[in-house]
Amino acid sequence: MMASCYHRLRDYPNCGATNFLANAGYNVGIGLACFAVFLVMAALMYSRRISALLALPIMAVAIALVGQIPPERILTDVIAKGSVKLANAYTTTIFGAILAELINKLGIAKALVRWVAEFAGDSPFLLGLFMTLVTGLLFTSLGGLGAVIMVGTVVLPVMLSLGISPLTAGGLFLFGISLGGMFNLANWQLYVDVLKIDQSAIASYVVPFSAVLSGIVLLFLTFELKSWRNIKYLLVGLGLISTTFAGLTWMQSKALSTAEAAAKAAPQLADPLSITVTGYMLVTMVIYAIARHFRKDKSLPGIAFLTPAIPLLLVLLGHWDIIPAFMTGITFAVLATWQRDSVNTLTRSIIEGAATVAPAVVLMLGIGMLLAAVMDPTVSGAIAPLLTQIVPTNPLGYIIVFTILAPLALYRGPLSLWGMGSGIVTLIRTATTLSATAIMAMLMSVGQLQGICDPTNTHNVWIATYLGTDTQSLLRKTLPFAWLSVFFGLVLAVSLGYVR
Repeated sequence: MMASCYHRLRDYPNCGATNFLANAGYNVGIGLACFAVFLVMAALMYSRRISALLALPIMAVAIALVGQIPPERILTDVIAKGSVKLANAYTTTIFGAILAELINKLGIAKALVRWVAEFAGDSPFLLGLFMTLVTGLLFTSLGGLGAVIMVGTVVLPVMLSLGISPLTAGGLFLFGISLGGMFNLANWQLYVDVLKIDQSAIASYVVPFSAVLSGIVLLFLTFELKSWRNIKYLLVGLGLISTTFAGLTWMQSKALSTAEAAAKAAPQLADPLSITVTGYMLVTMVIYAIARHFRKDKSLPGIAFLTPAIPLLLVLLGHWDIIPAFMTGITFAVLATWQRDSVNTLTRSIIEGAATVAPAVVLMLGIGMLLAAVMDPTVSGAIAPLLTQIVPTNPLGYIIVFTILAPLALYRGPLSLWGMGSGIVTLIRTATTLSATAIMAMLMSVGQLQGICDPTNTHNVWIATYLGTDTQSLLRKTLPFAWLSVFFGLVLAVSLGYVR
């Protein structure tokens, strides 16, 4: 056979090269056709002729057809297996929605906002800052348009009452939602499933990046309120942010190093001490609930305000999986606020919470199909060479290029994990030398533009309508500061050694 190949190359010296070039050109053609599908679907979503819920599965099938995946594999691998590819992500989303609905029904969110408003006094700067922070705390657990309306109808009038302009109040509310969303465990699961990244790696970036975004909020407030007296608040705030998050980062690094050492000795689900402490806490809460039951106590105790933080602490410090952490938070909320109808309240929260995230679940079904399509060898082999020529893999290029391209995260574009980017980022992970942590940090950074500024977000539309303005005005007000957070987020990723 070796001799036969030798004679063929000798007699036809250009045959091998010709076939190679022909195959290369064929693959490039498929890759360009796949990108054309992306662009067409992006244009349809941008023009609002089709929703992302429909665009993603259509895109998945179209790319599979363009990539010449056999029909039987489109049915089994792309549609059937792809639709359950993110089962962990949407199961986690459902549990998070149940907790969010429970917090809503129990009145925890509204009570917390009113308490903070009284604490902030009559300073517009302090009030705006505290309202943003409490919004962030709530949206570590809350999610969806219903939660935005529920919190917004309390937070926005409070800010407007002290003379904060409607656009500034809307911008602060959007920053608070985005700040809390970074810590929302249901959102983390999508990164875990798509990038195959560990929860601890996400936490290691989210904690310092939230400090960056908090600093941007301070700058936004100082710029918008236009008072030299607020400079002292800015400086003090930046100092407190630096000190607080330095301490949190140190605590987190100590906890992670301890967990890693324990994992090497004996892999386990969670830290045993956290399990023991949580067990004692729940037993205590059962006794407390029994006492409330016999006293017929209908008040909202201060301890219930800990509900949004409990799942987050269990994941960050106890290294629990996300679903058990959510279930513990749900149990704590029910026991802390126990009344005779608490079982019925929990049941309604389960049903209504699952209903509120139905669109997100359907979206993740489409994302799974798109992932399955673009990761097929015939498609990925055609797209990967094009991505290697475009995606920067050095620190300076990483910062400059992704800062410039950040608007591609808008309208569920190619840099949005919740849209077309779900397929592209997987290929970036396999086709380039960028690490999963570098890609995660990039998506978190550019995602600020999508979460805060995107005029097609349902929460942006509601906020603009409630404030008597329009989404384009909110976009212009928040874009410079959100874009600044993108730049600093990418710089942070480089400083942490994610890109070398």
